Amino acid sequence: MNPIITLFSFAALISILVFFIAFIITSILETRYRPVFRILMLLPFTAIYAALILIQFPFRVYILTAILAVMFFGIMIFFILPIGTDQKIKIVGNQDKVDERDALFHRFYRIKPGTKEFKAYYEMRPENRKPDDEIRKLPGLNEPGSMSYNKFTSPFQQAEFDIIDTFNKDVDFWPEPENINKVEASPEEFTMIIKGFARYLGAKLVGMTKLNQAYVYSHIGRSPGTWGEEIKIDHPSAIVVAVEMDFDMVRFAPHHIVTTETALKYFEAGKIAAIIARYIQLIGYKARAHIDGNYRVMCVPIAVDAGIGELGRLGLLITPKFGPRVRLAVITTDIPLVYDKPISFGVQDFCTFCKKCATNCPSGSIDKGNKKVYRGTEKWISNQTTCYKFWRMQGSDCSVCVNVCPFSHPDSFLHNIVRWGIKRNKLFRRFALMADDFLYGRRPKNQAKFPEWHKPR
Repeated sequence: MNPIITLFSFAALISILVFFIAFIITSILETRYRPVFRILMLLPFTAIYAALILIQFPFRVYILTAILAVMFFGIMIFFILPIGTDQKIKIVGNQDKVDERDALFHRFYRIKPGTKEFKAYYEMRPENRKPDDEIRKLPGLNEPGSMSYNKFTSPFQQAEFDIIDTFNKDVDFWPEPENINKVEASPEEFTMIIKGFARYLGAKLVGMTKLNQAYVYSHIGRSPGTWGEEIKIDHPSAIVVAVEMDFDMVRFAPHHIVTTETALKYFEAGKIAAIIARYIQLIGYKARAHIDGNYRVMCVPIAVDAGIGELGRLGLLITPKFGPRVRLAVITTDIPLVYDKPISFGVQDFCTFCKKCATNCPSGSIDKGNKKVYRGTEKWISNQTTCYKFWRMQGSDCSVCVNVCPFSHPDSFLHNIVRWGIKRNKLFRRFALMADDFLYGRRPKNQAKFPEWHKPR
């Protein structure tokens, strides 16, 4: 027996066993037991490989050599080599502005039946009246009658959103500081300082970009101000901050425990954005924070431009480390900055065949088909009306799509290895999805227990 072949065979066997042990420990720490049993199903194949190494038989060296060659070239072709070019979101026409009055939340949170704004809106958009009236018959997200309502825990979200609502109303009206000498520095220095400050405040991701006016809403809808007034923002730049949603909370989707997490992270993102905006004002520049309930811009496309992540099939931003488990806020400003570049790490290709979000969507709102051109951008289109209708029926912001997305796995060493392979290799993406379906299920089920303080009673 060739000693080199034996050595490499043992090394490969030990590597496989170390990976299995690390994967099992990681899964147990994540309280996900299906992948543990699934990985144990592969142990007989490992035992057969060990027997091939230890037992003497004819042609043994050739068989082991062939197995090593398959392993080596398989790792190279499916994981290490950069195969396939990354696709990017395509801008194929004029990017028309979005009217915030058409935003779904505006239609249910700002205008009320019997008001002049209500009448004016449905005269302008009569096609929305019937589906909206059907939704108005359903209970609100935190109200009795929804499927996951609980008298003890549903008020968590209402308490959080009430504070956010109180906090965000003043964001646009803080006066600009007067008689302040403008601090002068290079764009590089301002960028370094602001990114560091944002991370200190709790931002997991920070990006800078030139503000695309197509992503500024055309008219005031939900946000404070005169309803229907034209929005004008002359700030040339945008800063995007993202905070991570806790995996252990998101995994309970669509129960309203996930909305408890959503509301908290909207508040945290808004707090960071408001402080940064105020800081920029205090050193002599213009700035406005755009936070939950008081946006004048569209956060997701700006975040894409700022290199925070990519737009996925589910209609949300997918980030390299946290997938769609993030909440965003934006600061528009005139302070000199160094812009980040958009990134591409395999999402556009991966989403074409994954479709896990669409398969698991309780309301069937996520399109399983190909991209369509919408307002000059080629992307997947979700049905926001049916999505929100399910929210009202369920009593939460659902987030099933966020939970099942393969990019949403925790930010751990093993999951990051897979993310690295997805970024580099088009062939590995297919393998990664098959592995994700095998280990976690095409329709993943949560095996964790509710925290005692949020347990249904």
